[in-house]
Amino acid sequence: MGNFGDAEREIAALMKVGEEFEFQGKHYSIICSGKPTCYKGEPKTDVYVLAKSVSDQIEIKLSYKKENADFIENKMSAERAEQLLGSDWSNIIENSTISISDRFEERMLIYKNKFKRTEKGAITLGWKFELLNKKSGDLSGKLLLTEEQVIDVYAGSNLSGEKRNAMVNGKVIENSGIANYILMNENVNSAQDVIDNMMPIKEYVKKYPDIYFACKALNYRTFKGKWDGDRPLSVQVLWNAKENRLVPKLIYDKPLIIKGNEVAGRLLQYMKLLLKLQKSFFLIPYQSPPFFV
Repeated sequence: MGNFGDAEREIAALMKVGEEFEFQGKHYSIICSGKPTCYKGEPKTDVYVLAKSVSDQIEIKLSYKKENADFIENKMSAERAEQLLGSDWSNIIENSTISISDRFEERMLIYKNKFKRTEKGAITLGWKFELLNKKSGDLSGKLLLTEEQVIDVYAGSNLSGEKRNAMVNGKVIENSGIANYILMNENVNSAQDVIDNMMPIKEYVKKYPDIYFACKALNYRTFKGKWDGDRPLSVQVLWNAKENRLVPKLIYDKPLIIKGNEVAGRLLQYMKLLLKLQKSFFLIPYQSPPFFV
């Protein structure tokens, strides 16, 4: 299969109306199938299937994951965190970042020289928040969740109403957006292959019980006078000026509430103050942004 979208469409095509399969000792025929959708964002279910046997009907709500995919969520906002992690989302993220606070505290925040992928002259505004199925980088660790909370993340149980009760083929179907099975095998060529290779989400979580978080830096690039957008920050750097230099303080207790533009605005305010006093380590070339000496 190709990219994620292509793979998803191919799986949906295998599970079209009229296809038949054996499941838990019964013979089923698919009577409804489609991709659940909503007006904003996406449900957790990628392919919805309603099938009937001579004695009952079953709903198969597949969440498809490519086998080499690392990300569970890579654009985390406060709204999305609440949907995935539930009402206690803020404490979960705060406790998780505090658990590796020593790594944040020893982190370089002002880069006079290029360091790995970080540009010369970069100043850290804070760190974005991502969910993954494995550790990634130094500022990464295991998210502090119960088994039920992990199940909720994969199933989408905490999603908003329209994402839980999504539309399938233009019709709202209750709970169609909450996944109950996960499929990670791309080598499927029939409806029966899909059924044979899918796994109940609860079983998947028992086999893979851990969800990891990773914090990725949002930096102000002084040479370009730019940063990568107004991204929500799990840990923010509160910049101040003291004794003619920039002084940082790390903030852990407002995850994803304070965003990049606010932190950058504060940093620029103090940079301009220090430059005005002509007592900082910055120089300003004529009509150019500040750079490090």
